[in-house]
Amino acid sequence: MKLSTRSTYGMRALVELALALGHGPVSATLIAKRQDLSVAYLEQLLHRLKREGLVSSMRGPRGGYVLARSPHQITMADVVRVLDGANGGWWTGERETARRAVPNGRSRAGTVRTTGISGPRGGTKEPPSKEGHRHAQRIAQAVWRCVHERIAHSLGSVTLQDLCEEVRSEAGEPLEHRYVFHI
Repeated sequence: MKLSTRSTYGMRALVELALALGHGPVSATLIAKRQDLSVAYLEQLLHRLKREGLVSSMRGPRGGYVLARSPHQITMADVVRVLDGANGGWWTGERETARRAVPNGRSRAGTVRTTGISGPRGGTKEPPSKEGHRHAQRIAQAVWRCVHERIAHSLGSVTLQDLCEEVRSEAGEPLEHRYVFHI
């Protein structure tokens, strides 16, 4: 499984905002610098997250972004849904299967498939029956549906707070101290 760049960058930005919680807004420029991201791209992601109520923004010289909800209330599934749509960029199984499924025996270009398949000795084997092909498709769809449900459940069970705790644990120190602002 691989999450999209959009979701990964969005989660990284949200972790930065969660770690800065209580210290005021954080600018997109600062987040981009800390995460080595493009400011323009990050601002697009933050705009989507703002539109869906995950972050808020404040204008002005001390403006920036803050979480709109508690880190306990934001899940990875929320971020993937906002940034990649309902199915998420990591879910392509059903679409891939649908592209390969051609019920009328024609390819996408409209050409008829060949009726025989060349065997290892140059002979011709019979192609799989239509019912055999449909049976294989049903199995593939069931597998992807099961995988999708498990992934969606897993993403829904990991909160932004969980990610912050993981970051703090790996750093071996409280990361809140990174966000001390001097006037």
